[in-house]
Amino acid sequence: MIDSDNNWYWKIAPGGQGSLWVEQQNNNCIAVGWNKVGDLRKYQEIEQLRNKFKELARKDPVYKSKPGQLWRFYKEVKPGNKIVASSGAYIYGLGTVNKDDYDYNEDLGFHHCKYVNWEKKFWCPVSVDELNLNKDLKARLGYNRTILELNKKEWYTIYRNVEKFKSPFEGHTSIKGLLKAPQTEQETIILFSQLTELLRMRILYVGTRYPDAIIQAKQNNRWVTKYAEFELYSSYFDTHLDKYREDPSSCDMIICWEHNWDKCPKQLEVIELKEKLRSFI
Repeated sequence: MIDSDNNWYWKIAPGGQGSLWVEQQNNNCIAVGWNKVGDLRKYQEIEQLRNKFKELARKDPVYKSKPGQLWRFYKEVKPGNKIVASSGAYIYGLGTVNKDDYDYNEDLGFHHCKYVNWEKKFWCPVSVDELNLNKDLKARLGYNRTILELNKKEWYTIYRNVEKFKSPFEGHTSIKGLLKAPQTEQETIILFSQLTELLRMRILYVGTRYPDAIIQAKQNNRWVTKYAEFELYSSYFDTHLDKYREDPSSCDMIICWEHNWDKCPKQLEVIELKEKLRSFI
């Protein structure tokens, strides 16, 4: 890692909720939106970009914002600068800008890009809540901004805490056919289907009504049939709680990516794929 008092430090969002992180990681870049303004190299000063934003804002509310963030990305993000790829709630990667070139790459979801050497990258992003960050820094990361300048102390606080976290998902670009950790219930189902042998389970049926599935789990030397509900987070089962209370036999288990529900009924077994995966990779 380059260490210089002249370095600048940035938090930049790789798409809303990290939606474009995989694409940017694979292309060794960080990129931002506002695509319709076109290649920024045709603008000599920010006033020209402001006028373009005003023109586009007549039809697209995205351009009612000010162009300052985009202009800073274009003019101020330089080689040697440190990047925290973060949606605010999660950190996807840490890296260093490695080229002076700005690129307008129409093959990317966000076209305005700078090239980055990603020294740390995570298949499952690191939750900011799991890091030992102070309240003010958490709030700063959570600002609703695409690009935010950090100071040196903030950068190294983030870097040191990510280092200490020791995520088992660091460096992975694909696990069980998924390019990123599940972000939907459907992706949770896909991951479960890839782990059934390791979990000593098998699928008899998956549908769209509660409960989602009929699963068989191997206990000792026999297969036991159970009713299961898939959720991204176990707390999402709360929407089915009335039906479950009417008939507790209607569901035996929750299969989720992450178990975050302290008030989960004790009778419900919870299969947390995130925790299971930690022991498999």
